[in-house]
Amino acid sequence: MRPTIIEGTKSAAGLLLWSAGHVVNVLALLAAGMYVLFCVAWLHAPLLDVLRVTATMALPVLGLAWLIRRGGRRLWKPAPSSPPSPARRVLLAVAGIAVAIACGSIVRTGVRDYQCSVERSRHEAGTRKDGVERVCATDLDRYDIAFQSLARATRKLAFTPVDLTHTPFAQFESLGGRAESVTDVRSRLYRGFLMPDGHQVTLFEHDMSADGSRSWRDPKDEPERINGLPARLVIMETSSGKAVSVLSWFEGRRGYQLWVDANVVRVPLRDRLFALAASLPRAVPACPNEPPRPPLRFDANGNPVEERMPQVLTQAQMDAMLDRSKRPCK
Repeated sequence: MRPTIIEGTKSAAGLLLWSAGHVVNVLALLAAGMYVLFCVAWLHAPLLDVLRVTATMALPVLGLAWLIRRGGRRLWKPAPSSPPSPARRVLLAVAGIAVAIACGSIVRTGVRDYQCSVERSRHEAGTRKDGVERVCATDLDRYDIAFQSLARATRKLAFTPVDLTHTPFAQFESLGGRAESVTDVRSRLYRGFLMPDGHQVTLFEHDMSADGSRSWRDPKDEPERINGLPARLVIMETSSGKAVSVLSWFEGRRGYQLWVDANVVRVPLRDRLFALAASLPRAVPACPNEPPRPPLRFDANGNPVEERMPQVLTQAQMDAMLDRSKRPCK
């Protein structure tokens, strides 16, 4: 009687492990798919790079799930004593090597990020002196845009981008564009260009009158000027020398960012970057007669205070909250 109970317990435990392995497989693949979709559709990261990173993160989990399933199956249904075929052995060896490489890559990345964070904290004081922020390589991924054709990017755009025909941008090689939505309104556009010296420059526009959003920045963080408008220059550089310089400013309800893949302090591009920004014509807002919003109020720490929701909303206000395209514009 006792061996039967033991065998039954082993069989139940094996079935549970085998099922758990399949559940882990499904969850891992679902998470990987969502990660790829988020990085490509929202962060505009290059697809091949995203797939490489996703595979590195998913392979150890899938390998663990395979071990759980295999162990559970042996407990549930003991395998025959015949050895596996040579082809199966080769396949298992390749899979094992891939999982080992993925695990090593994850450990190496974690160590590198930790070392970078420690080094960055040491350089915080130096940032105030030379104006350069020491960042990790992953911090610059945000500025690696996977451009598509400009015609596709500007299709169904909710605003009119500034015309670059009579600006120095017209002399650069176009790399395409990429649109981005805010609350289902395509109110952001990235346009990439290749300069004659090989540097890549990106122009970002956000028409906040199209989606009804707001943005604010402490005036003390905007010491620069673009056509008399307050602006901010941020230079980020990794320990390997890879850098991105970002110049940002607001013109009415249009927010701009202009960045180049170089440290404009070390490489003589600062004046040229400011000249490119100053060459942009005046923007035409998507909602020229947008109802004025109450001025922002700030707390003791200088942070904006959210306005209270009114107790009574009109039908037009409710429609505008549910669908930004129905906001009163004219």
